[in-house]
Amino acid sequence: MNICSHKAPVIVWAVILFFATNILPARSQGLVFSSFEEVQEKRTSLVLNGNNPLCLDDDFGISFNFNFFPDRNVYYGYLLRMINHHQQNIDLIYNHNTRRFNIILGENFANLDFQIDTNRLFHQWNTCTLQYSRHTLSLTVNGQPCGSRKIALQDLCFQILFGACQLHNFKTSDVPPMQLKEVALYQHNKLAAFWPLHESAGNVATDSIQGKTANVNNPIWGTRLHQQWQLLQVLTVKGNASYTFNPEEEEVFMVGADSTYRFLLRDKSLTADALSKPVYLSPGFQSIFNPADHTLYSIHIDQQVLAGYSPSSRQWDIPFDTADITQYWQTNKFISRNENALYILGGYGQLKYKNHIQRCTFAGRKWEEVAVQQSDYKPRYLAAIGATPRGDTAYILGGYGSDTGEQMLNPKYFYDLLLFDVKNKRITKLFSLAEPQEPFVFASSMVIDTTNDSYYALMFPNDRYKSRLQLIKGSLHNPAYQLAGDTIPYAFLDNRSVADLYYCPRSNQLLAITQLTNRDKSAEIKIYSLAFPPGQLVLSAPGNAAGFPVKWMLILLGVTGGVSLIVLYLYKDKVKTVPIAVPVIPVATPTSVPIVPPVAPVVSLAQSEEVPIEDWFIDHDNKAVLLLFGEFQVIDKDKNALTHFFSPLIREMFLLIVIHTAWSGKGISSEKLYEILWHDKSERDARNNRSVNMVKLKGILEKLGSGVIMREEGKWKLVYDPALLWIDLADFSKLVKSGPLDNSRLQALLKIVQEGPFLFRTEYSWLEDIKSEISSKALDVLLREINRLPVTTAPEVYIDIVNAIFVFDPIHEEALRIKCKTLIQLNRLSLARSVYEKFCKDYRHMYGEPFVPSFQEIIS
Repeated sequence: MNICSHKAPVIVWAVILFFATNILPARSQGLVFSSFEEVQEKRTSLVLNGNNPLCLDDDFGISFNFNFFPDRNVYYGYLLRMINHHQQNIDLIYNHNTRRFNIILGENFANLDFQIDTNRLFHQWNTCTLQYSRHTLSLTVNGQPCGSRKIALQDLCFQILFGACQLHNFKTSDVPPMQLKEVALYQHNKLAAFWPLHESAGNVATDSIQGKTANVNNPIWGTRLHQQWQLLQVLTVKGNASYTFNPEEEEVFMVGADSTYRFLLRDKSLTADALSKPVYLSPGFQSIFNPADHTLYSIHIDQQVLAGYSPSSRQWDIPFDTADITQYWQTNKFISRNENALYILGGYGQLKYKNHIQRCTFAGRKWEEVAVQQSDYKPRYLAAIGATPRGDTAYILGGYGSDTGEQMLNPKYFYDLLLFDVKNKRITKLFSLAEPQEPFVFASSMVIDTTNDSYYALMFPNDRYKSRLQLIKGSLHNPAYQLAGDTIPYAFLDNRSVADLYYCPRSNQLLAITQLTNRDKSAEIKIYSLAFPPGQLVLSAPGNAAGFPVKWMLILLGVTGGVSLIVLYLYKDKVKTVPIAVPVIPVATPTSVPIVPPVAPVVSLAQSEEVPIEDWFIDHDNKAVLLLFGEFQVIDKDKNALTHFFSPLIREMFLLIVIHTAWSGKGISSEKLYEILWHDKSERDARNNRSVNMVKLKGILEKLGSGVIMREEGKWKLVYDPALLWIDLADFSKLVKSGPLDNSRLQALLKIVQEGPFLFRTEYSWLEDIKSEISSKALDVLLREINRLPVTTAPEVYIDIVNAIFVFDPIHEEALRIKCKTLIQLNRLSLARSVYEKFCKDYRHMYGEPFVPSFQEIIS
């Protein structure tokens, strides 16, 4: 079925662009537009060419890729507006009543309209192209011509906008919930400007052809949504709590001693349902939602009780109050829809790891132990499980346990992927992941992508309290896997902590949920989201190249070029338009927008990117650099990154030596190294390990070009030539430990700390006090310097210092006051308000309560 109401000749460059952008791998996740879920002031707009008119030739075109987000209440609004000097407008609008896209010329329909299948509209990128030539406007959608119309334009200098519009006489806040990328502007069939919209921060998008800018109001950058987990909800639940997920409605249920809670993803709403009578929930009980009967259940494995929750009576249908502590911590579970039954696997308790498989039917609530044919499913916990949609096959990944199940008999980590054939009751081993240098375990559930024969799981180190969850994408056919997205903070206290990963099919995103049970018998539950598919990071195993193969990319580019030449030849001088009466485009009448107090938008966490190396070599030409502020990075004098040469163990040893050299100046003793790095080994084995890794470190330092690890007065130190190697921590230490700073030294300090917190994303227990000390010292110096600035100081200096303060304390109230007042002095009131709103959001995330002072109180 055609998506267009009319046909027209093929537009050559539109076909080429459609072919390239839909077959070649996309590099941009685009710009997400805030729509009716936000008040008018918070809706998104994109204005090309920095608010300046674009004066075009009489043969031009504009093309862009877009899609819509599902599960929204309102979809009406403007995708594109083009308004010239004579107040003539060309608009592309979506009408959700008719489910059609319409071209509007002034106050008239152009009879250029089209529809897009909802599955494609919501789940694929769509290419829309408008071309103007010889007083004719032509429309092409997804490579298919949709007609053309004669129009009379009095000039070709346009303001070109997407989404909300603030132009006089054309103001509108009607924005569909859309995502936009790859905006292209053509003149005489040649690409004149191209905005990929691959930015990850800021209010400006850049044209990759001529460097033209586009202004963005209220941006949400898609790249961030695919790379950074967004914290959606934090809830403290009374009693020993649990949670579960219903993928059909994309809702999270949280069960407490006195209430059940429901978090609905589509509108981020949280509702509470108080129990008619509080219950005692045993430590380690679990929850599950059964889509077959739309019922929430609590699971009590030791008592073999499956209790259903009744919303009408607000109580559980089976009494289960008990003080017993479970022997089945951290089990795995899934539902077999074919059997309408719950399967529970593994677990830990009473110094024993389990590999029991239990089954409970929802209809009769009959419990039984399932006998399976297997030799590879060793007793374990802290494994991940994921099932196919019908639950006929489940995959078990990794875990921690022992061959015998006895905790005292050689416990170890497992990295195998097992397949559980539910129908035939058989478990077979598919393969094992390569054993990592630093061990890890998994969150309880993972996501199986049967379309691509892959899985997504959350791994984390279980040897520390301040752990982090890292998403990985792996294959169901081989041991290759990739890291994806950033990490999630995870407080791990063994049986008091639990985490899960779920997939949301309607909104196409991943949900991660963490829970920590406190000693006061309450639990903190956090819900995070990540747009799907997640942005890939680095590979965890060699030889598994990520991304699109270069060979095939070159072939497709060649094919694209060939197609373009053929099409140009066939259609040269043959493109004709249908003569139609020329409509006169009248001037639109003014409209007004009611002013509503702004609501703070969802604020993404700051994206962590590798430092632009060129920036550092402005002041450090021909020097190697070692960066400890922001991400840990090691770069030689030729600007080659060496960070990847550091294994986790060598990196930790190196950081111990460097920090104790550059910060305290004393170095670190062998005894301290042994205590931190090899506390579980004898002194002889620890000494041998140190010697082996020192040799490896020496090889890396030789690549760096300067630096040697030496033992002086019983302490290990890094000795280097400052003319050949620059270490940011060494300069930082000198600057903050000296007296008041002059302007040049203040700028040097700001340049160091603006890269981010000290060793961002690096977590060791021994590092916590050092990080705290460095942050405190930085704050003391920055506050001292901002208070002694002369009255003639440029406002930008105040903002630079405040931004540095926010690096170490993102909710520093006095810094907020200074920044907002300074921005107002610069006549940037809207930006000051945005800074205040982001501060309020961060404050709520950190403390779980609203920030009390109003914006007026802050700036008064």
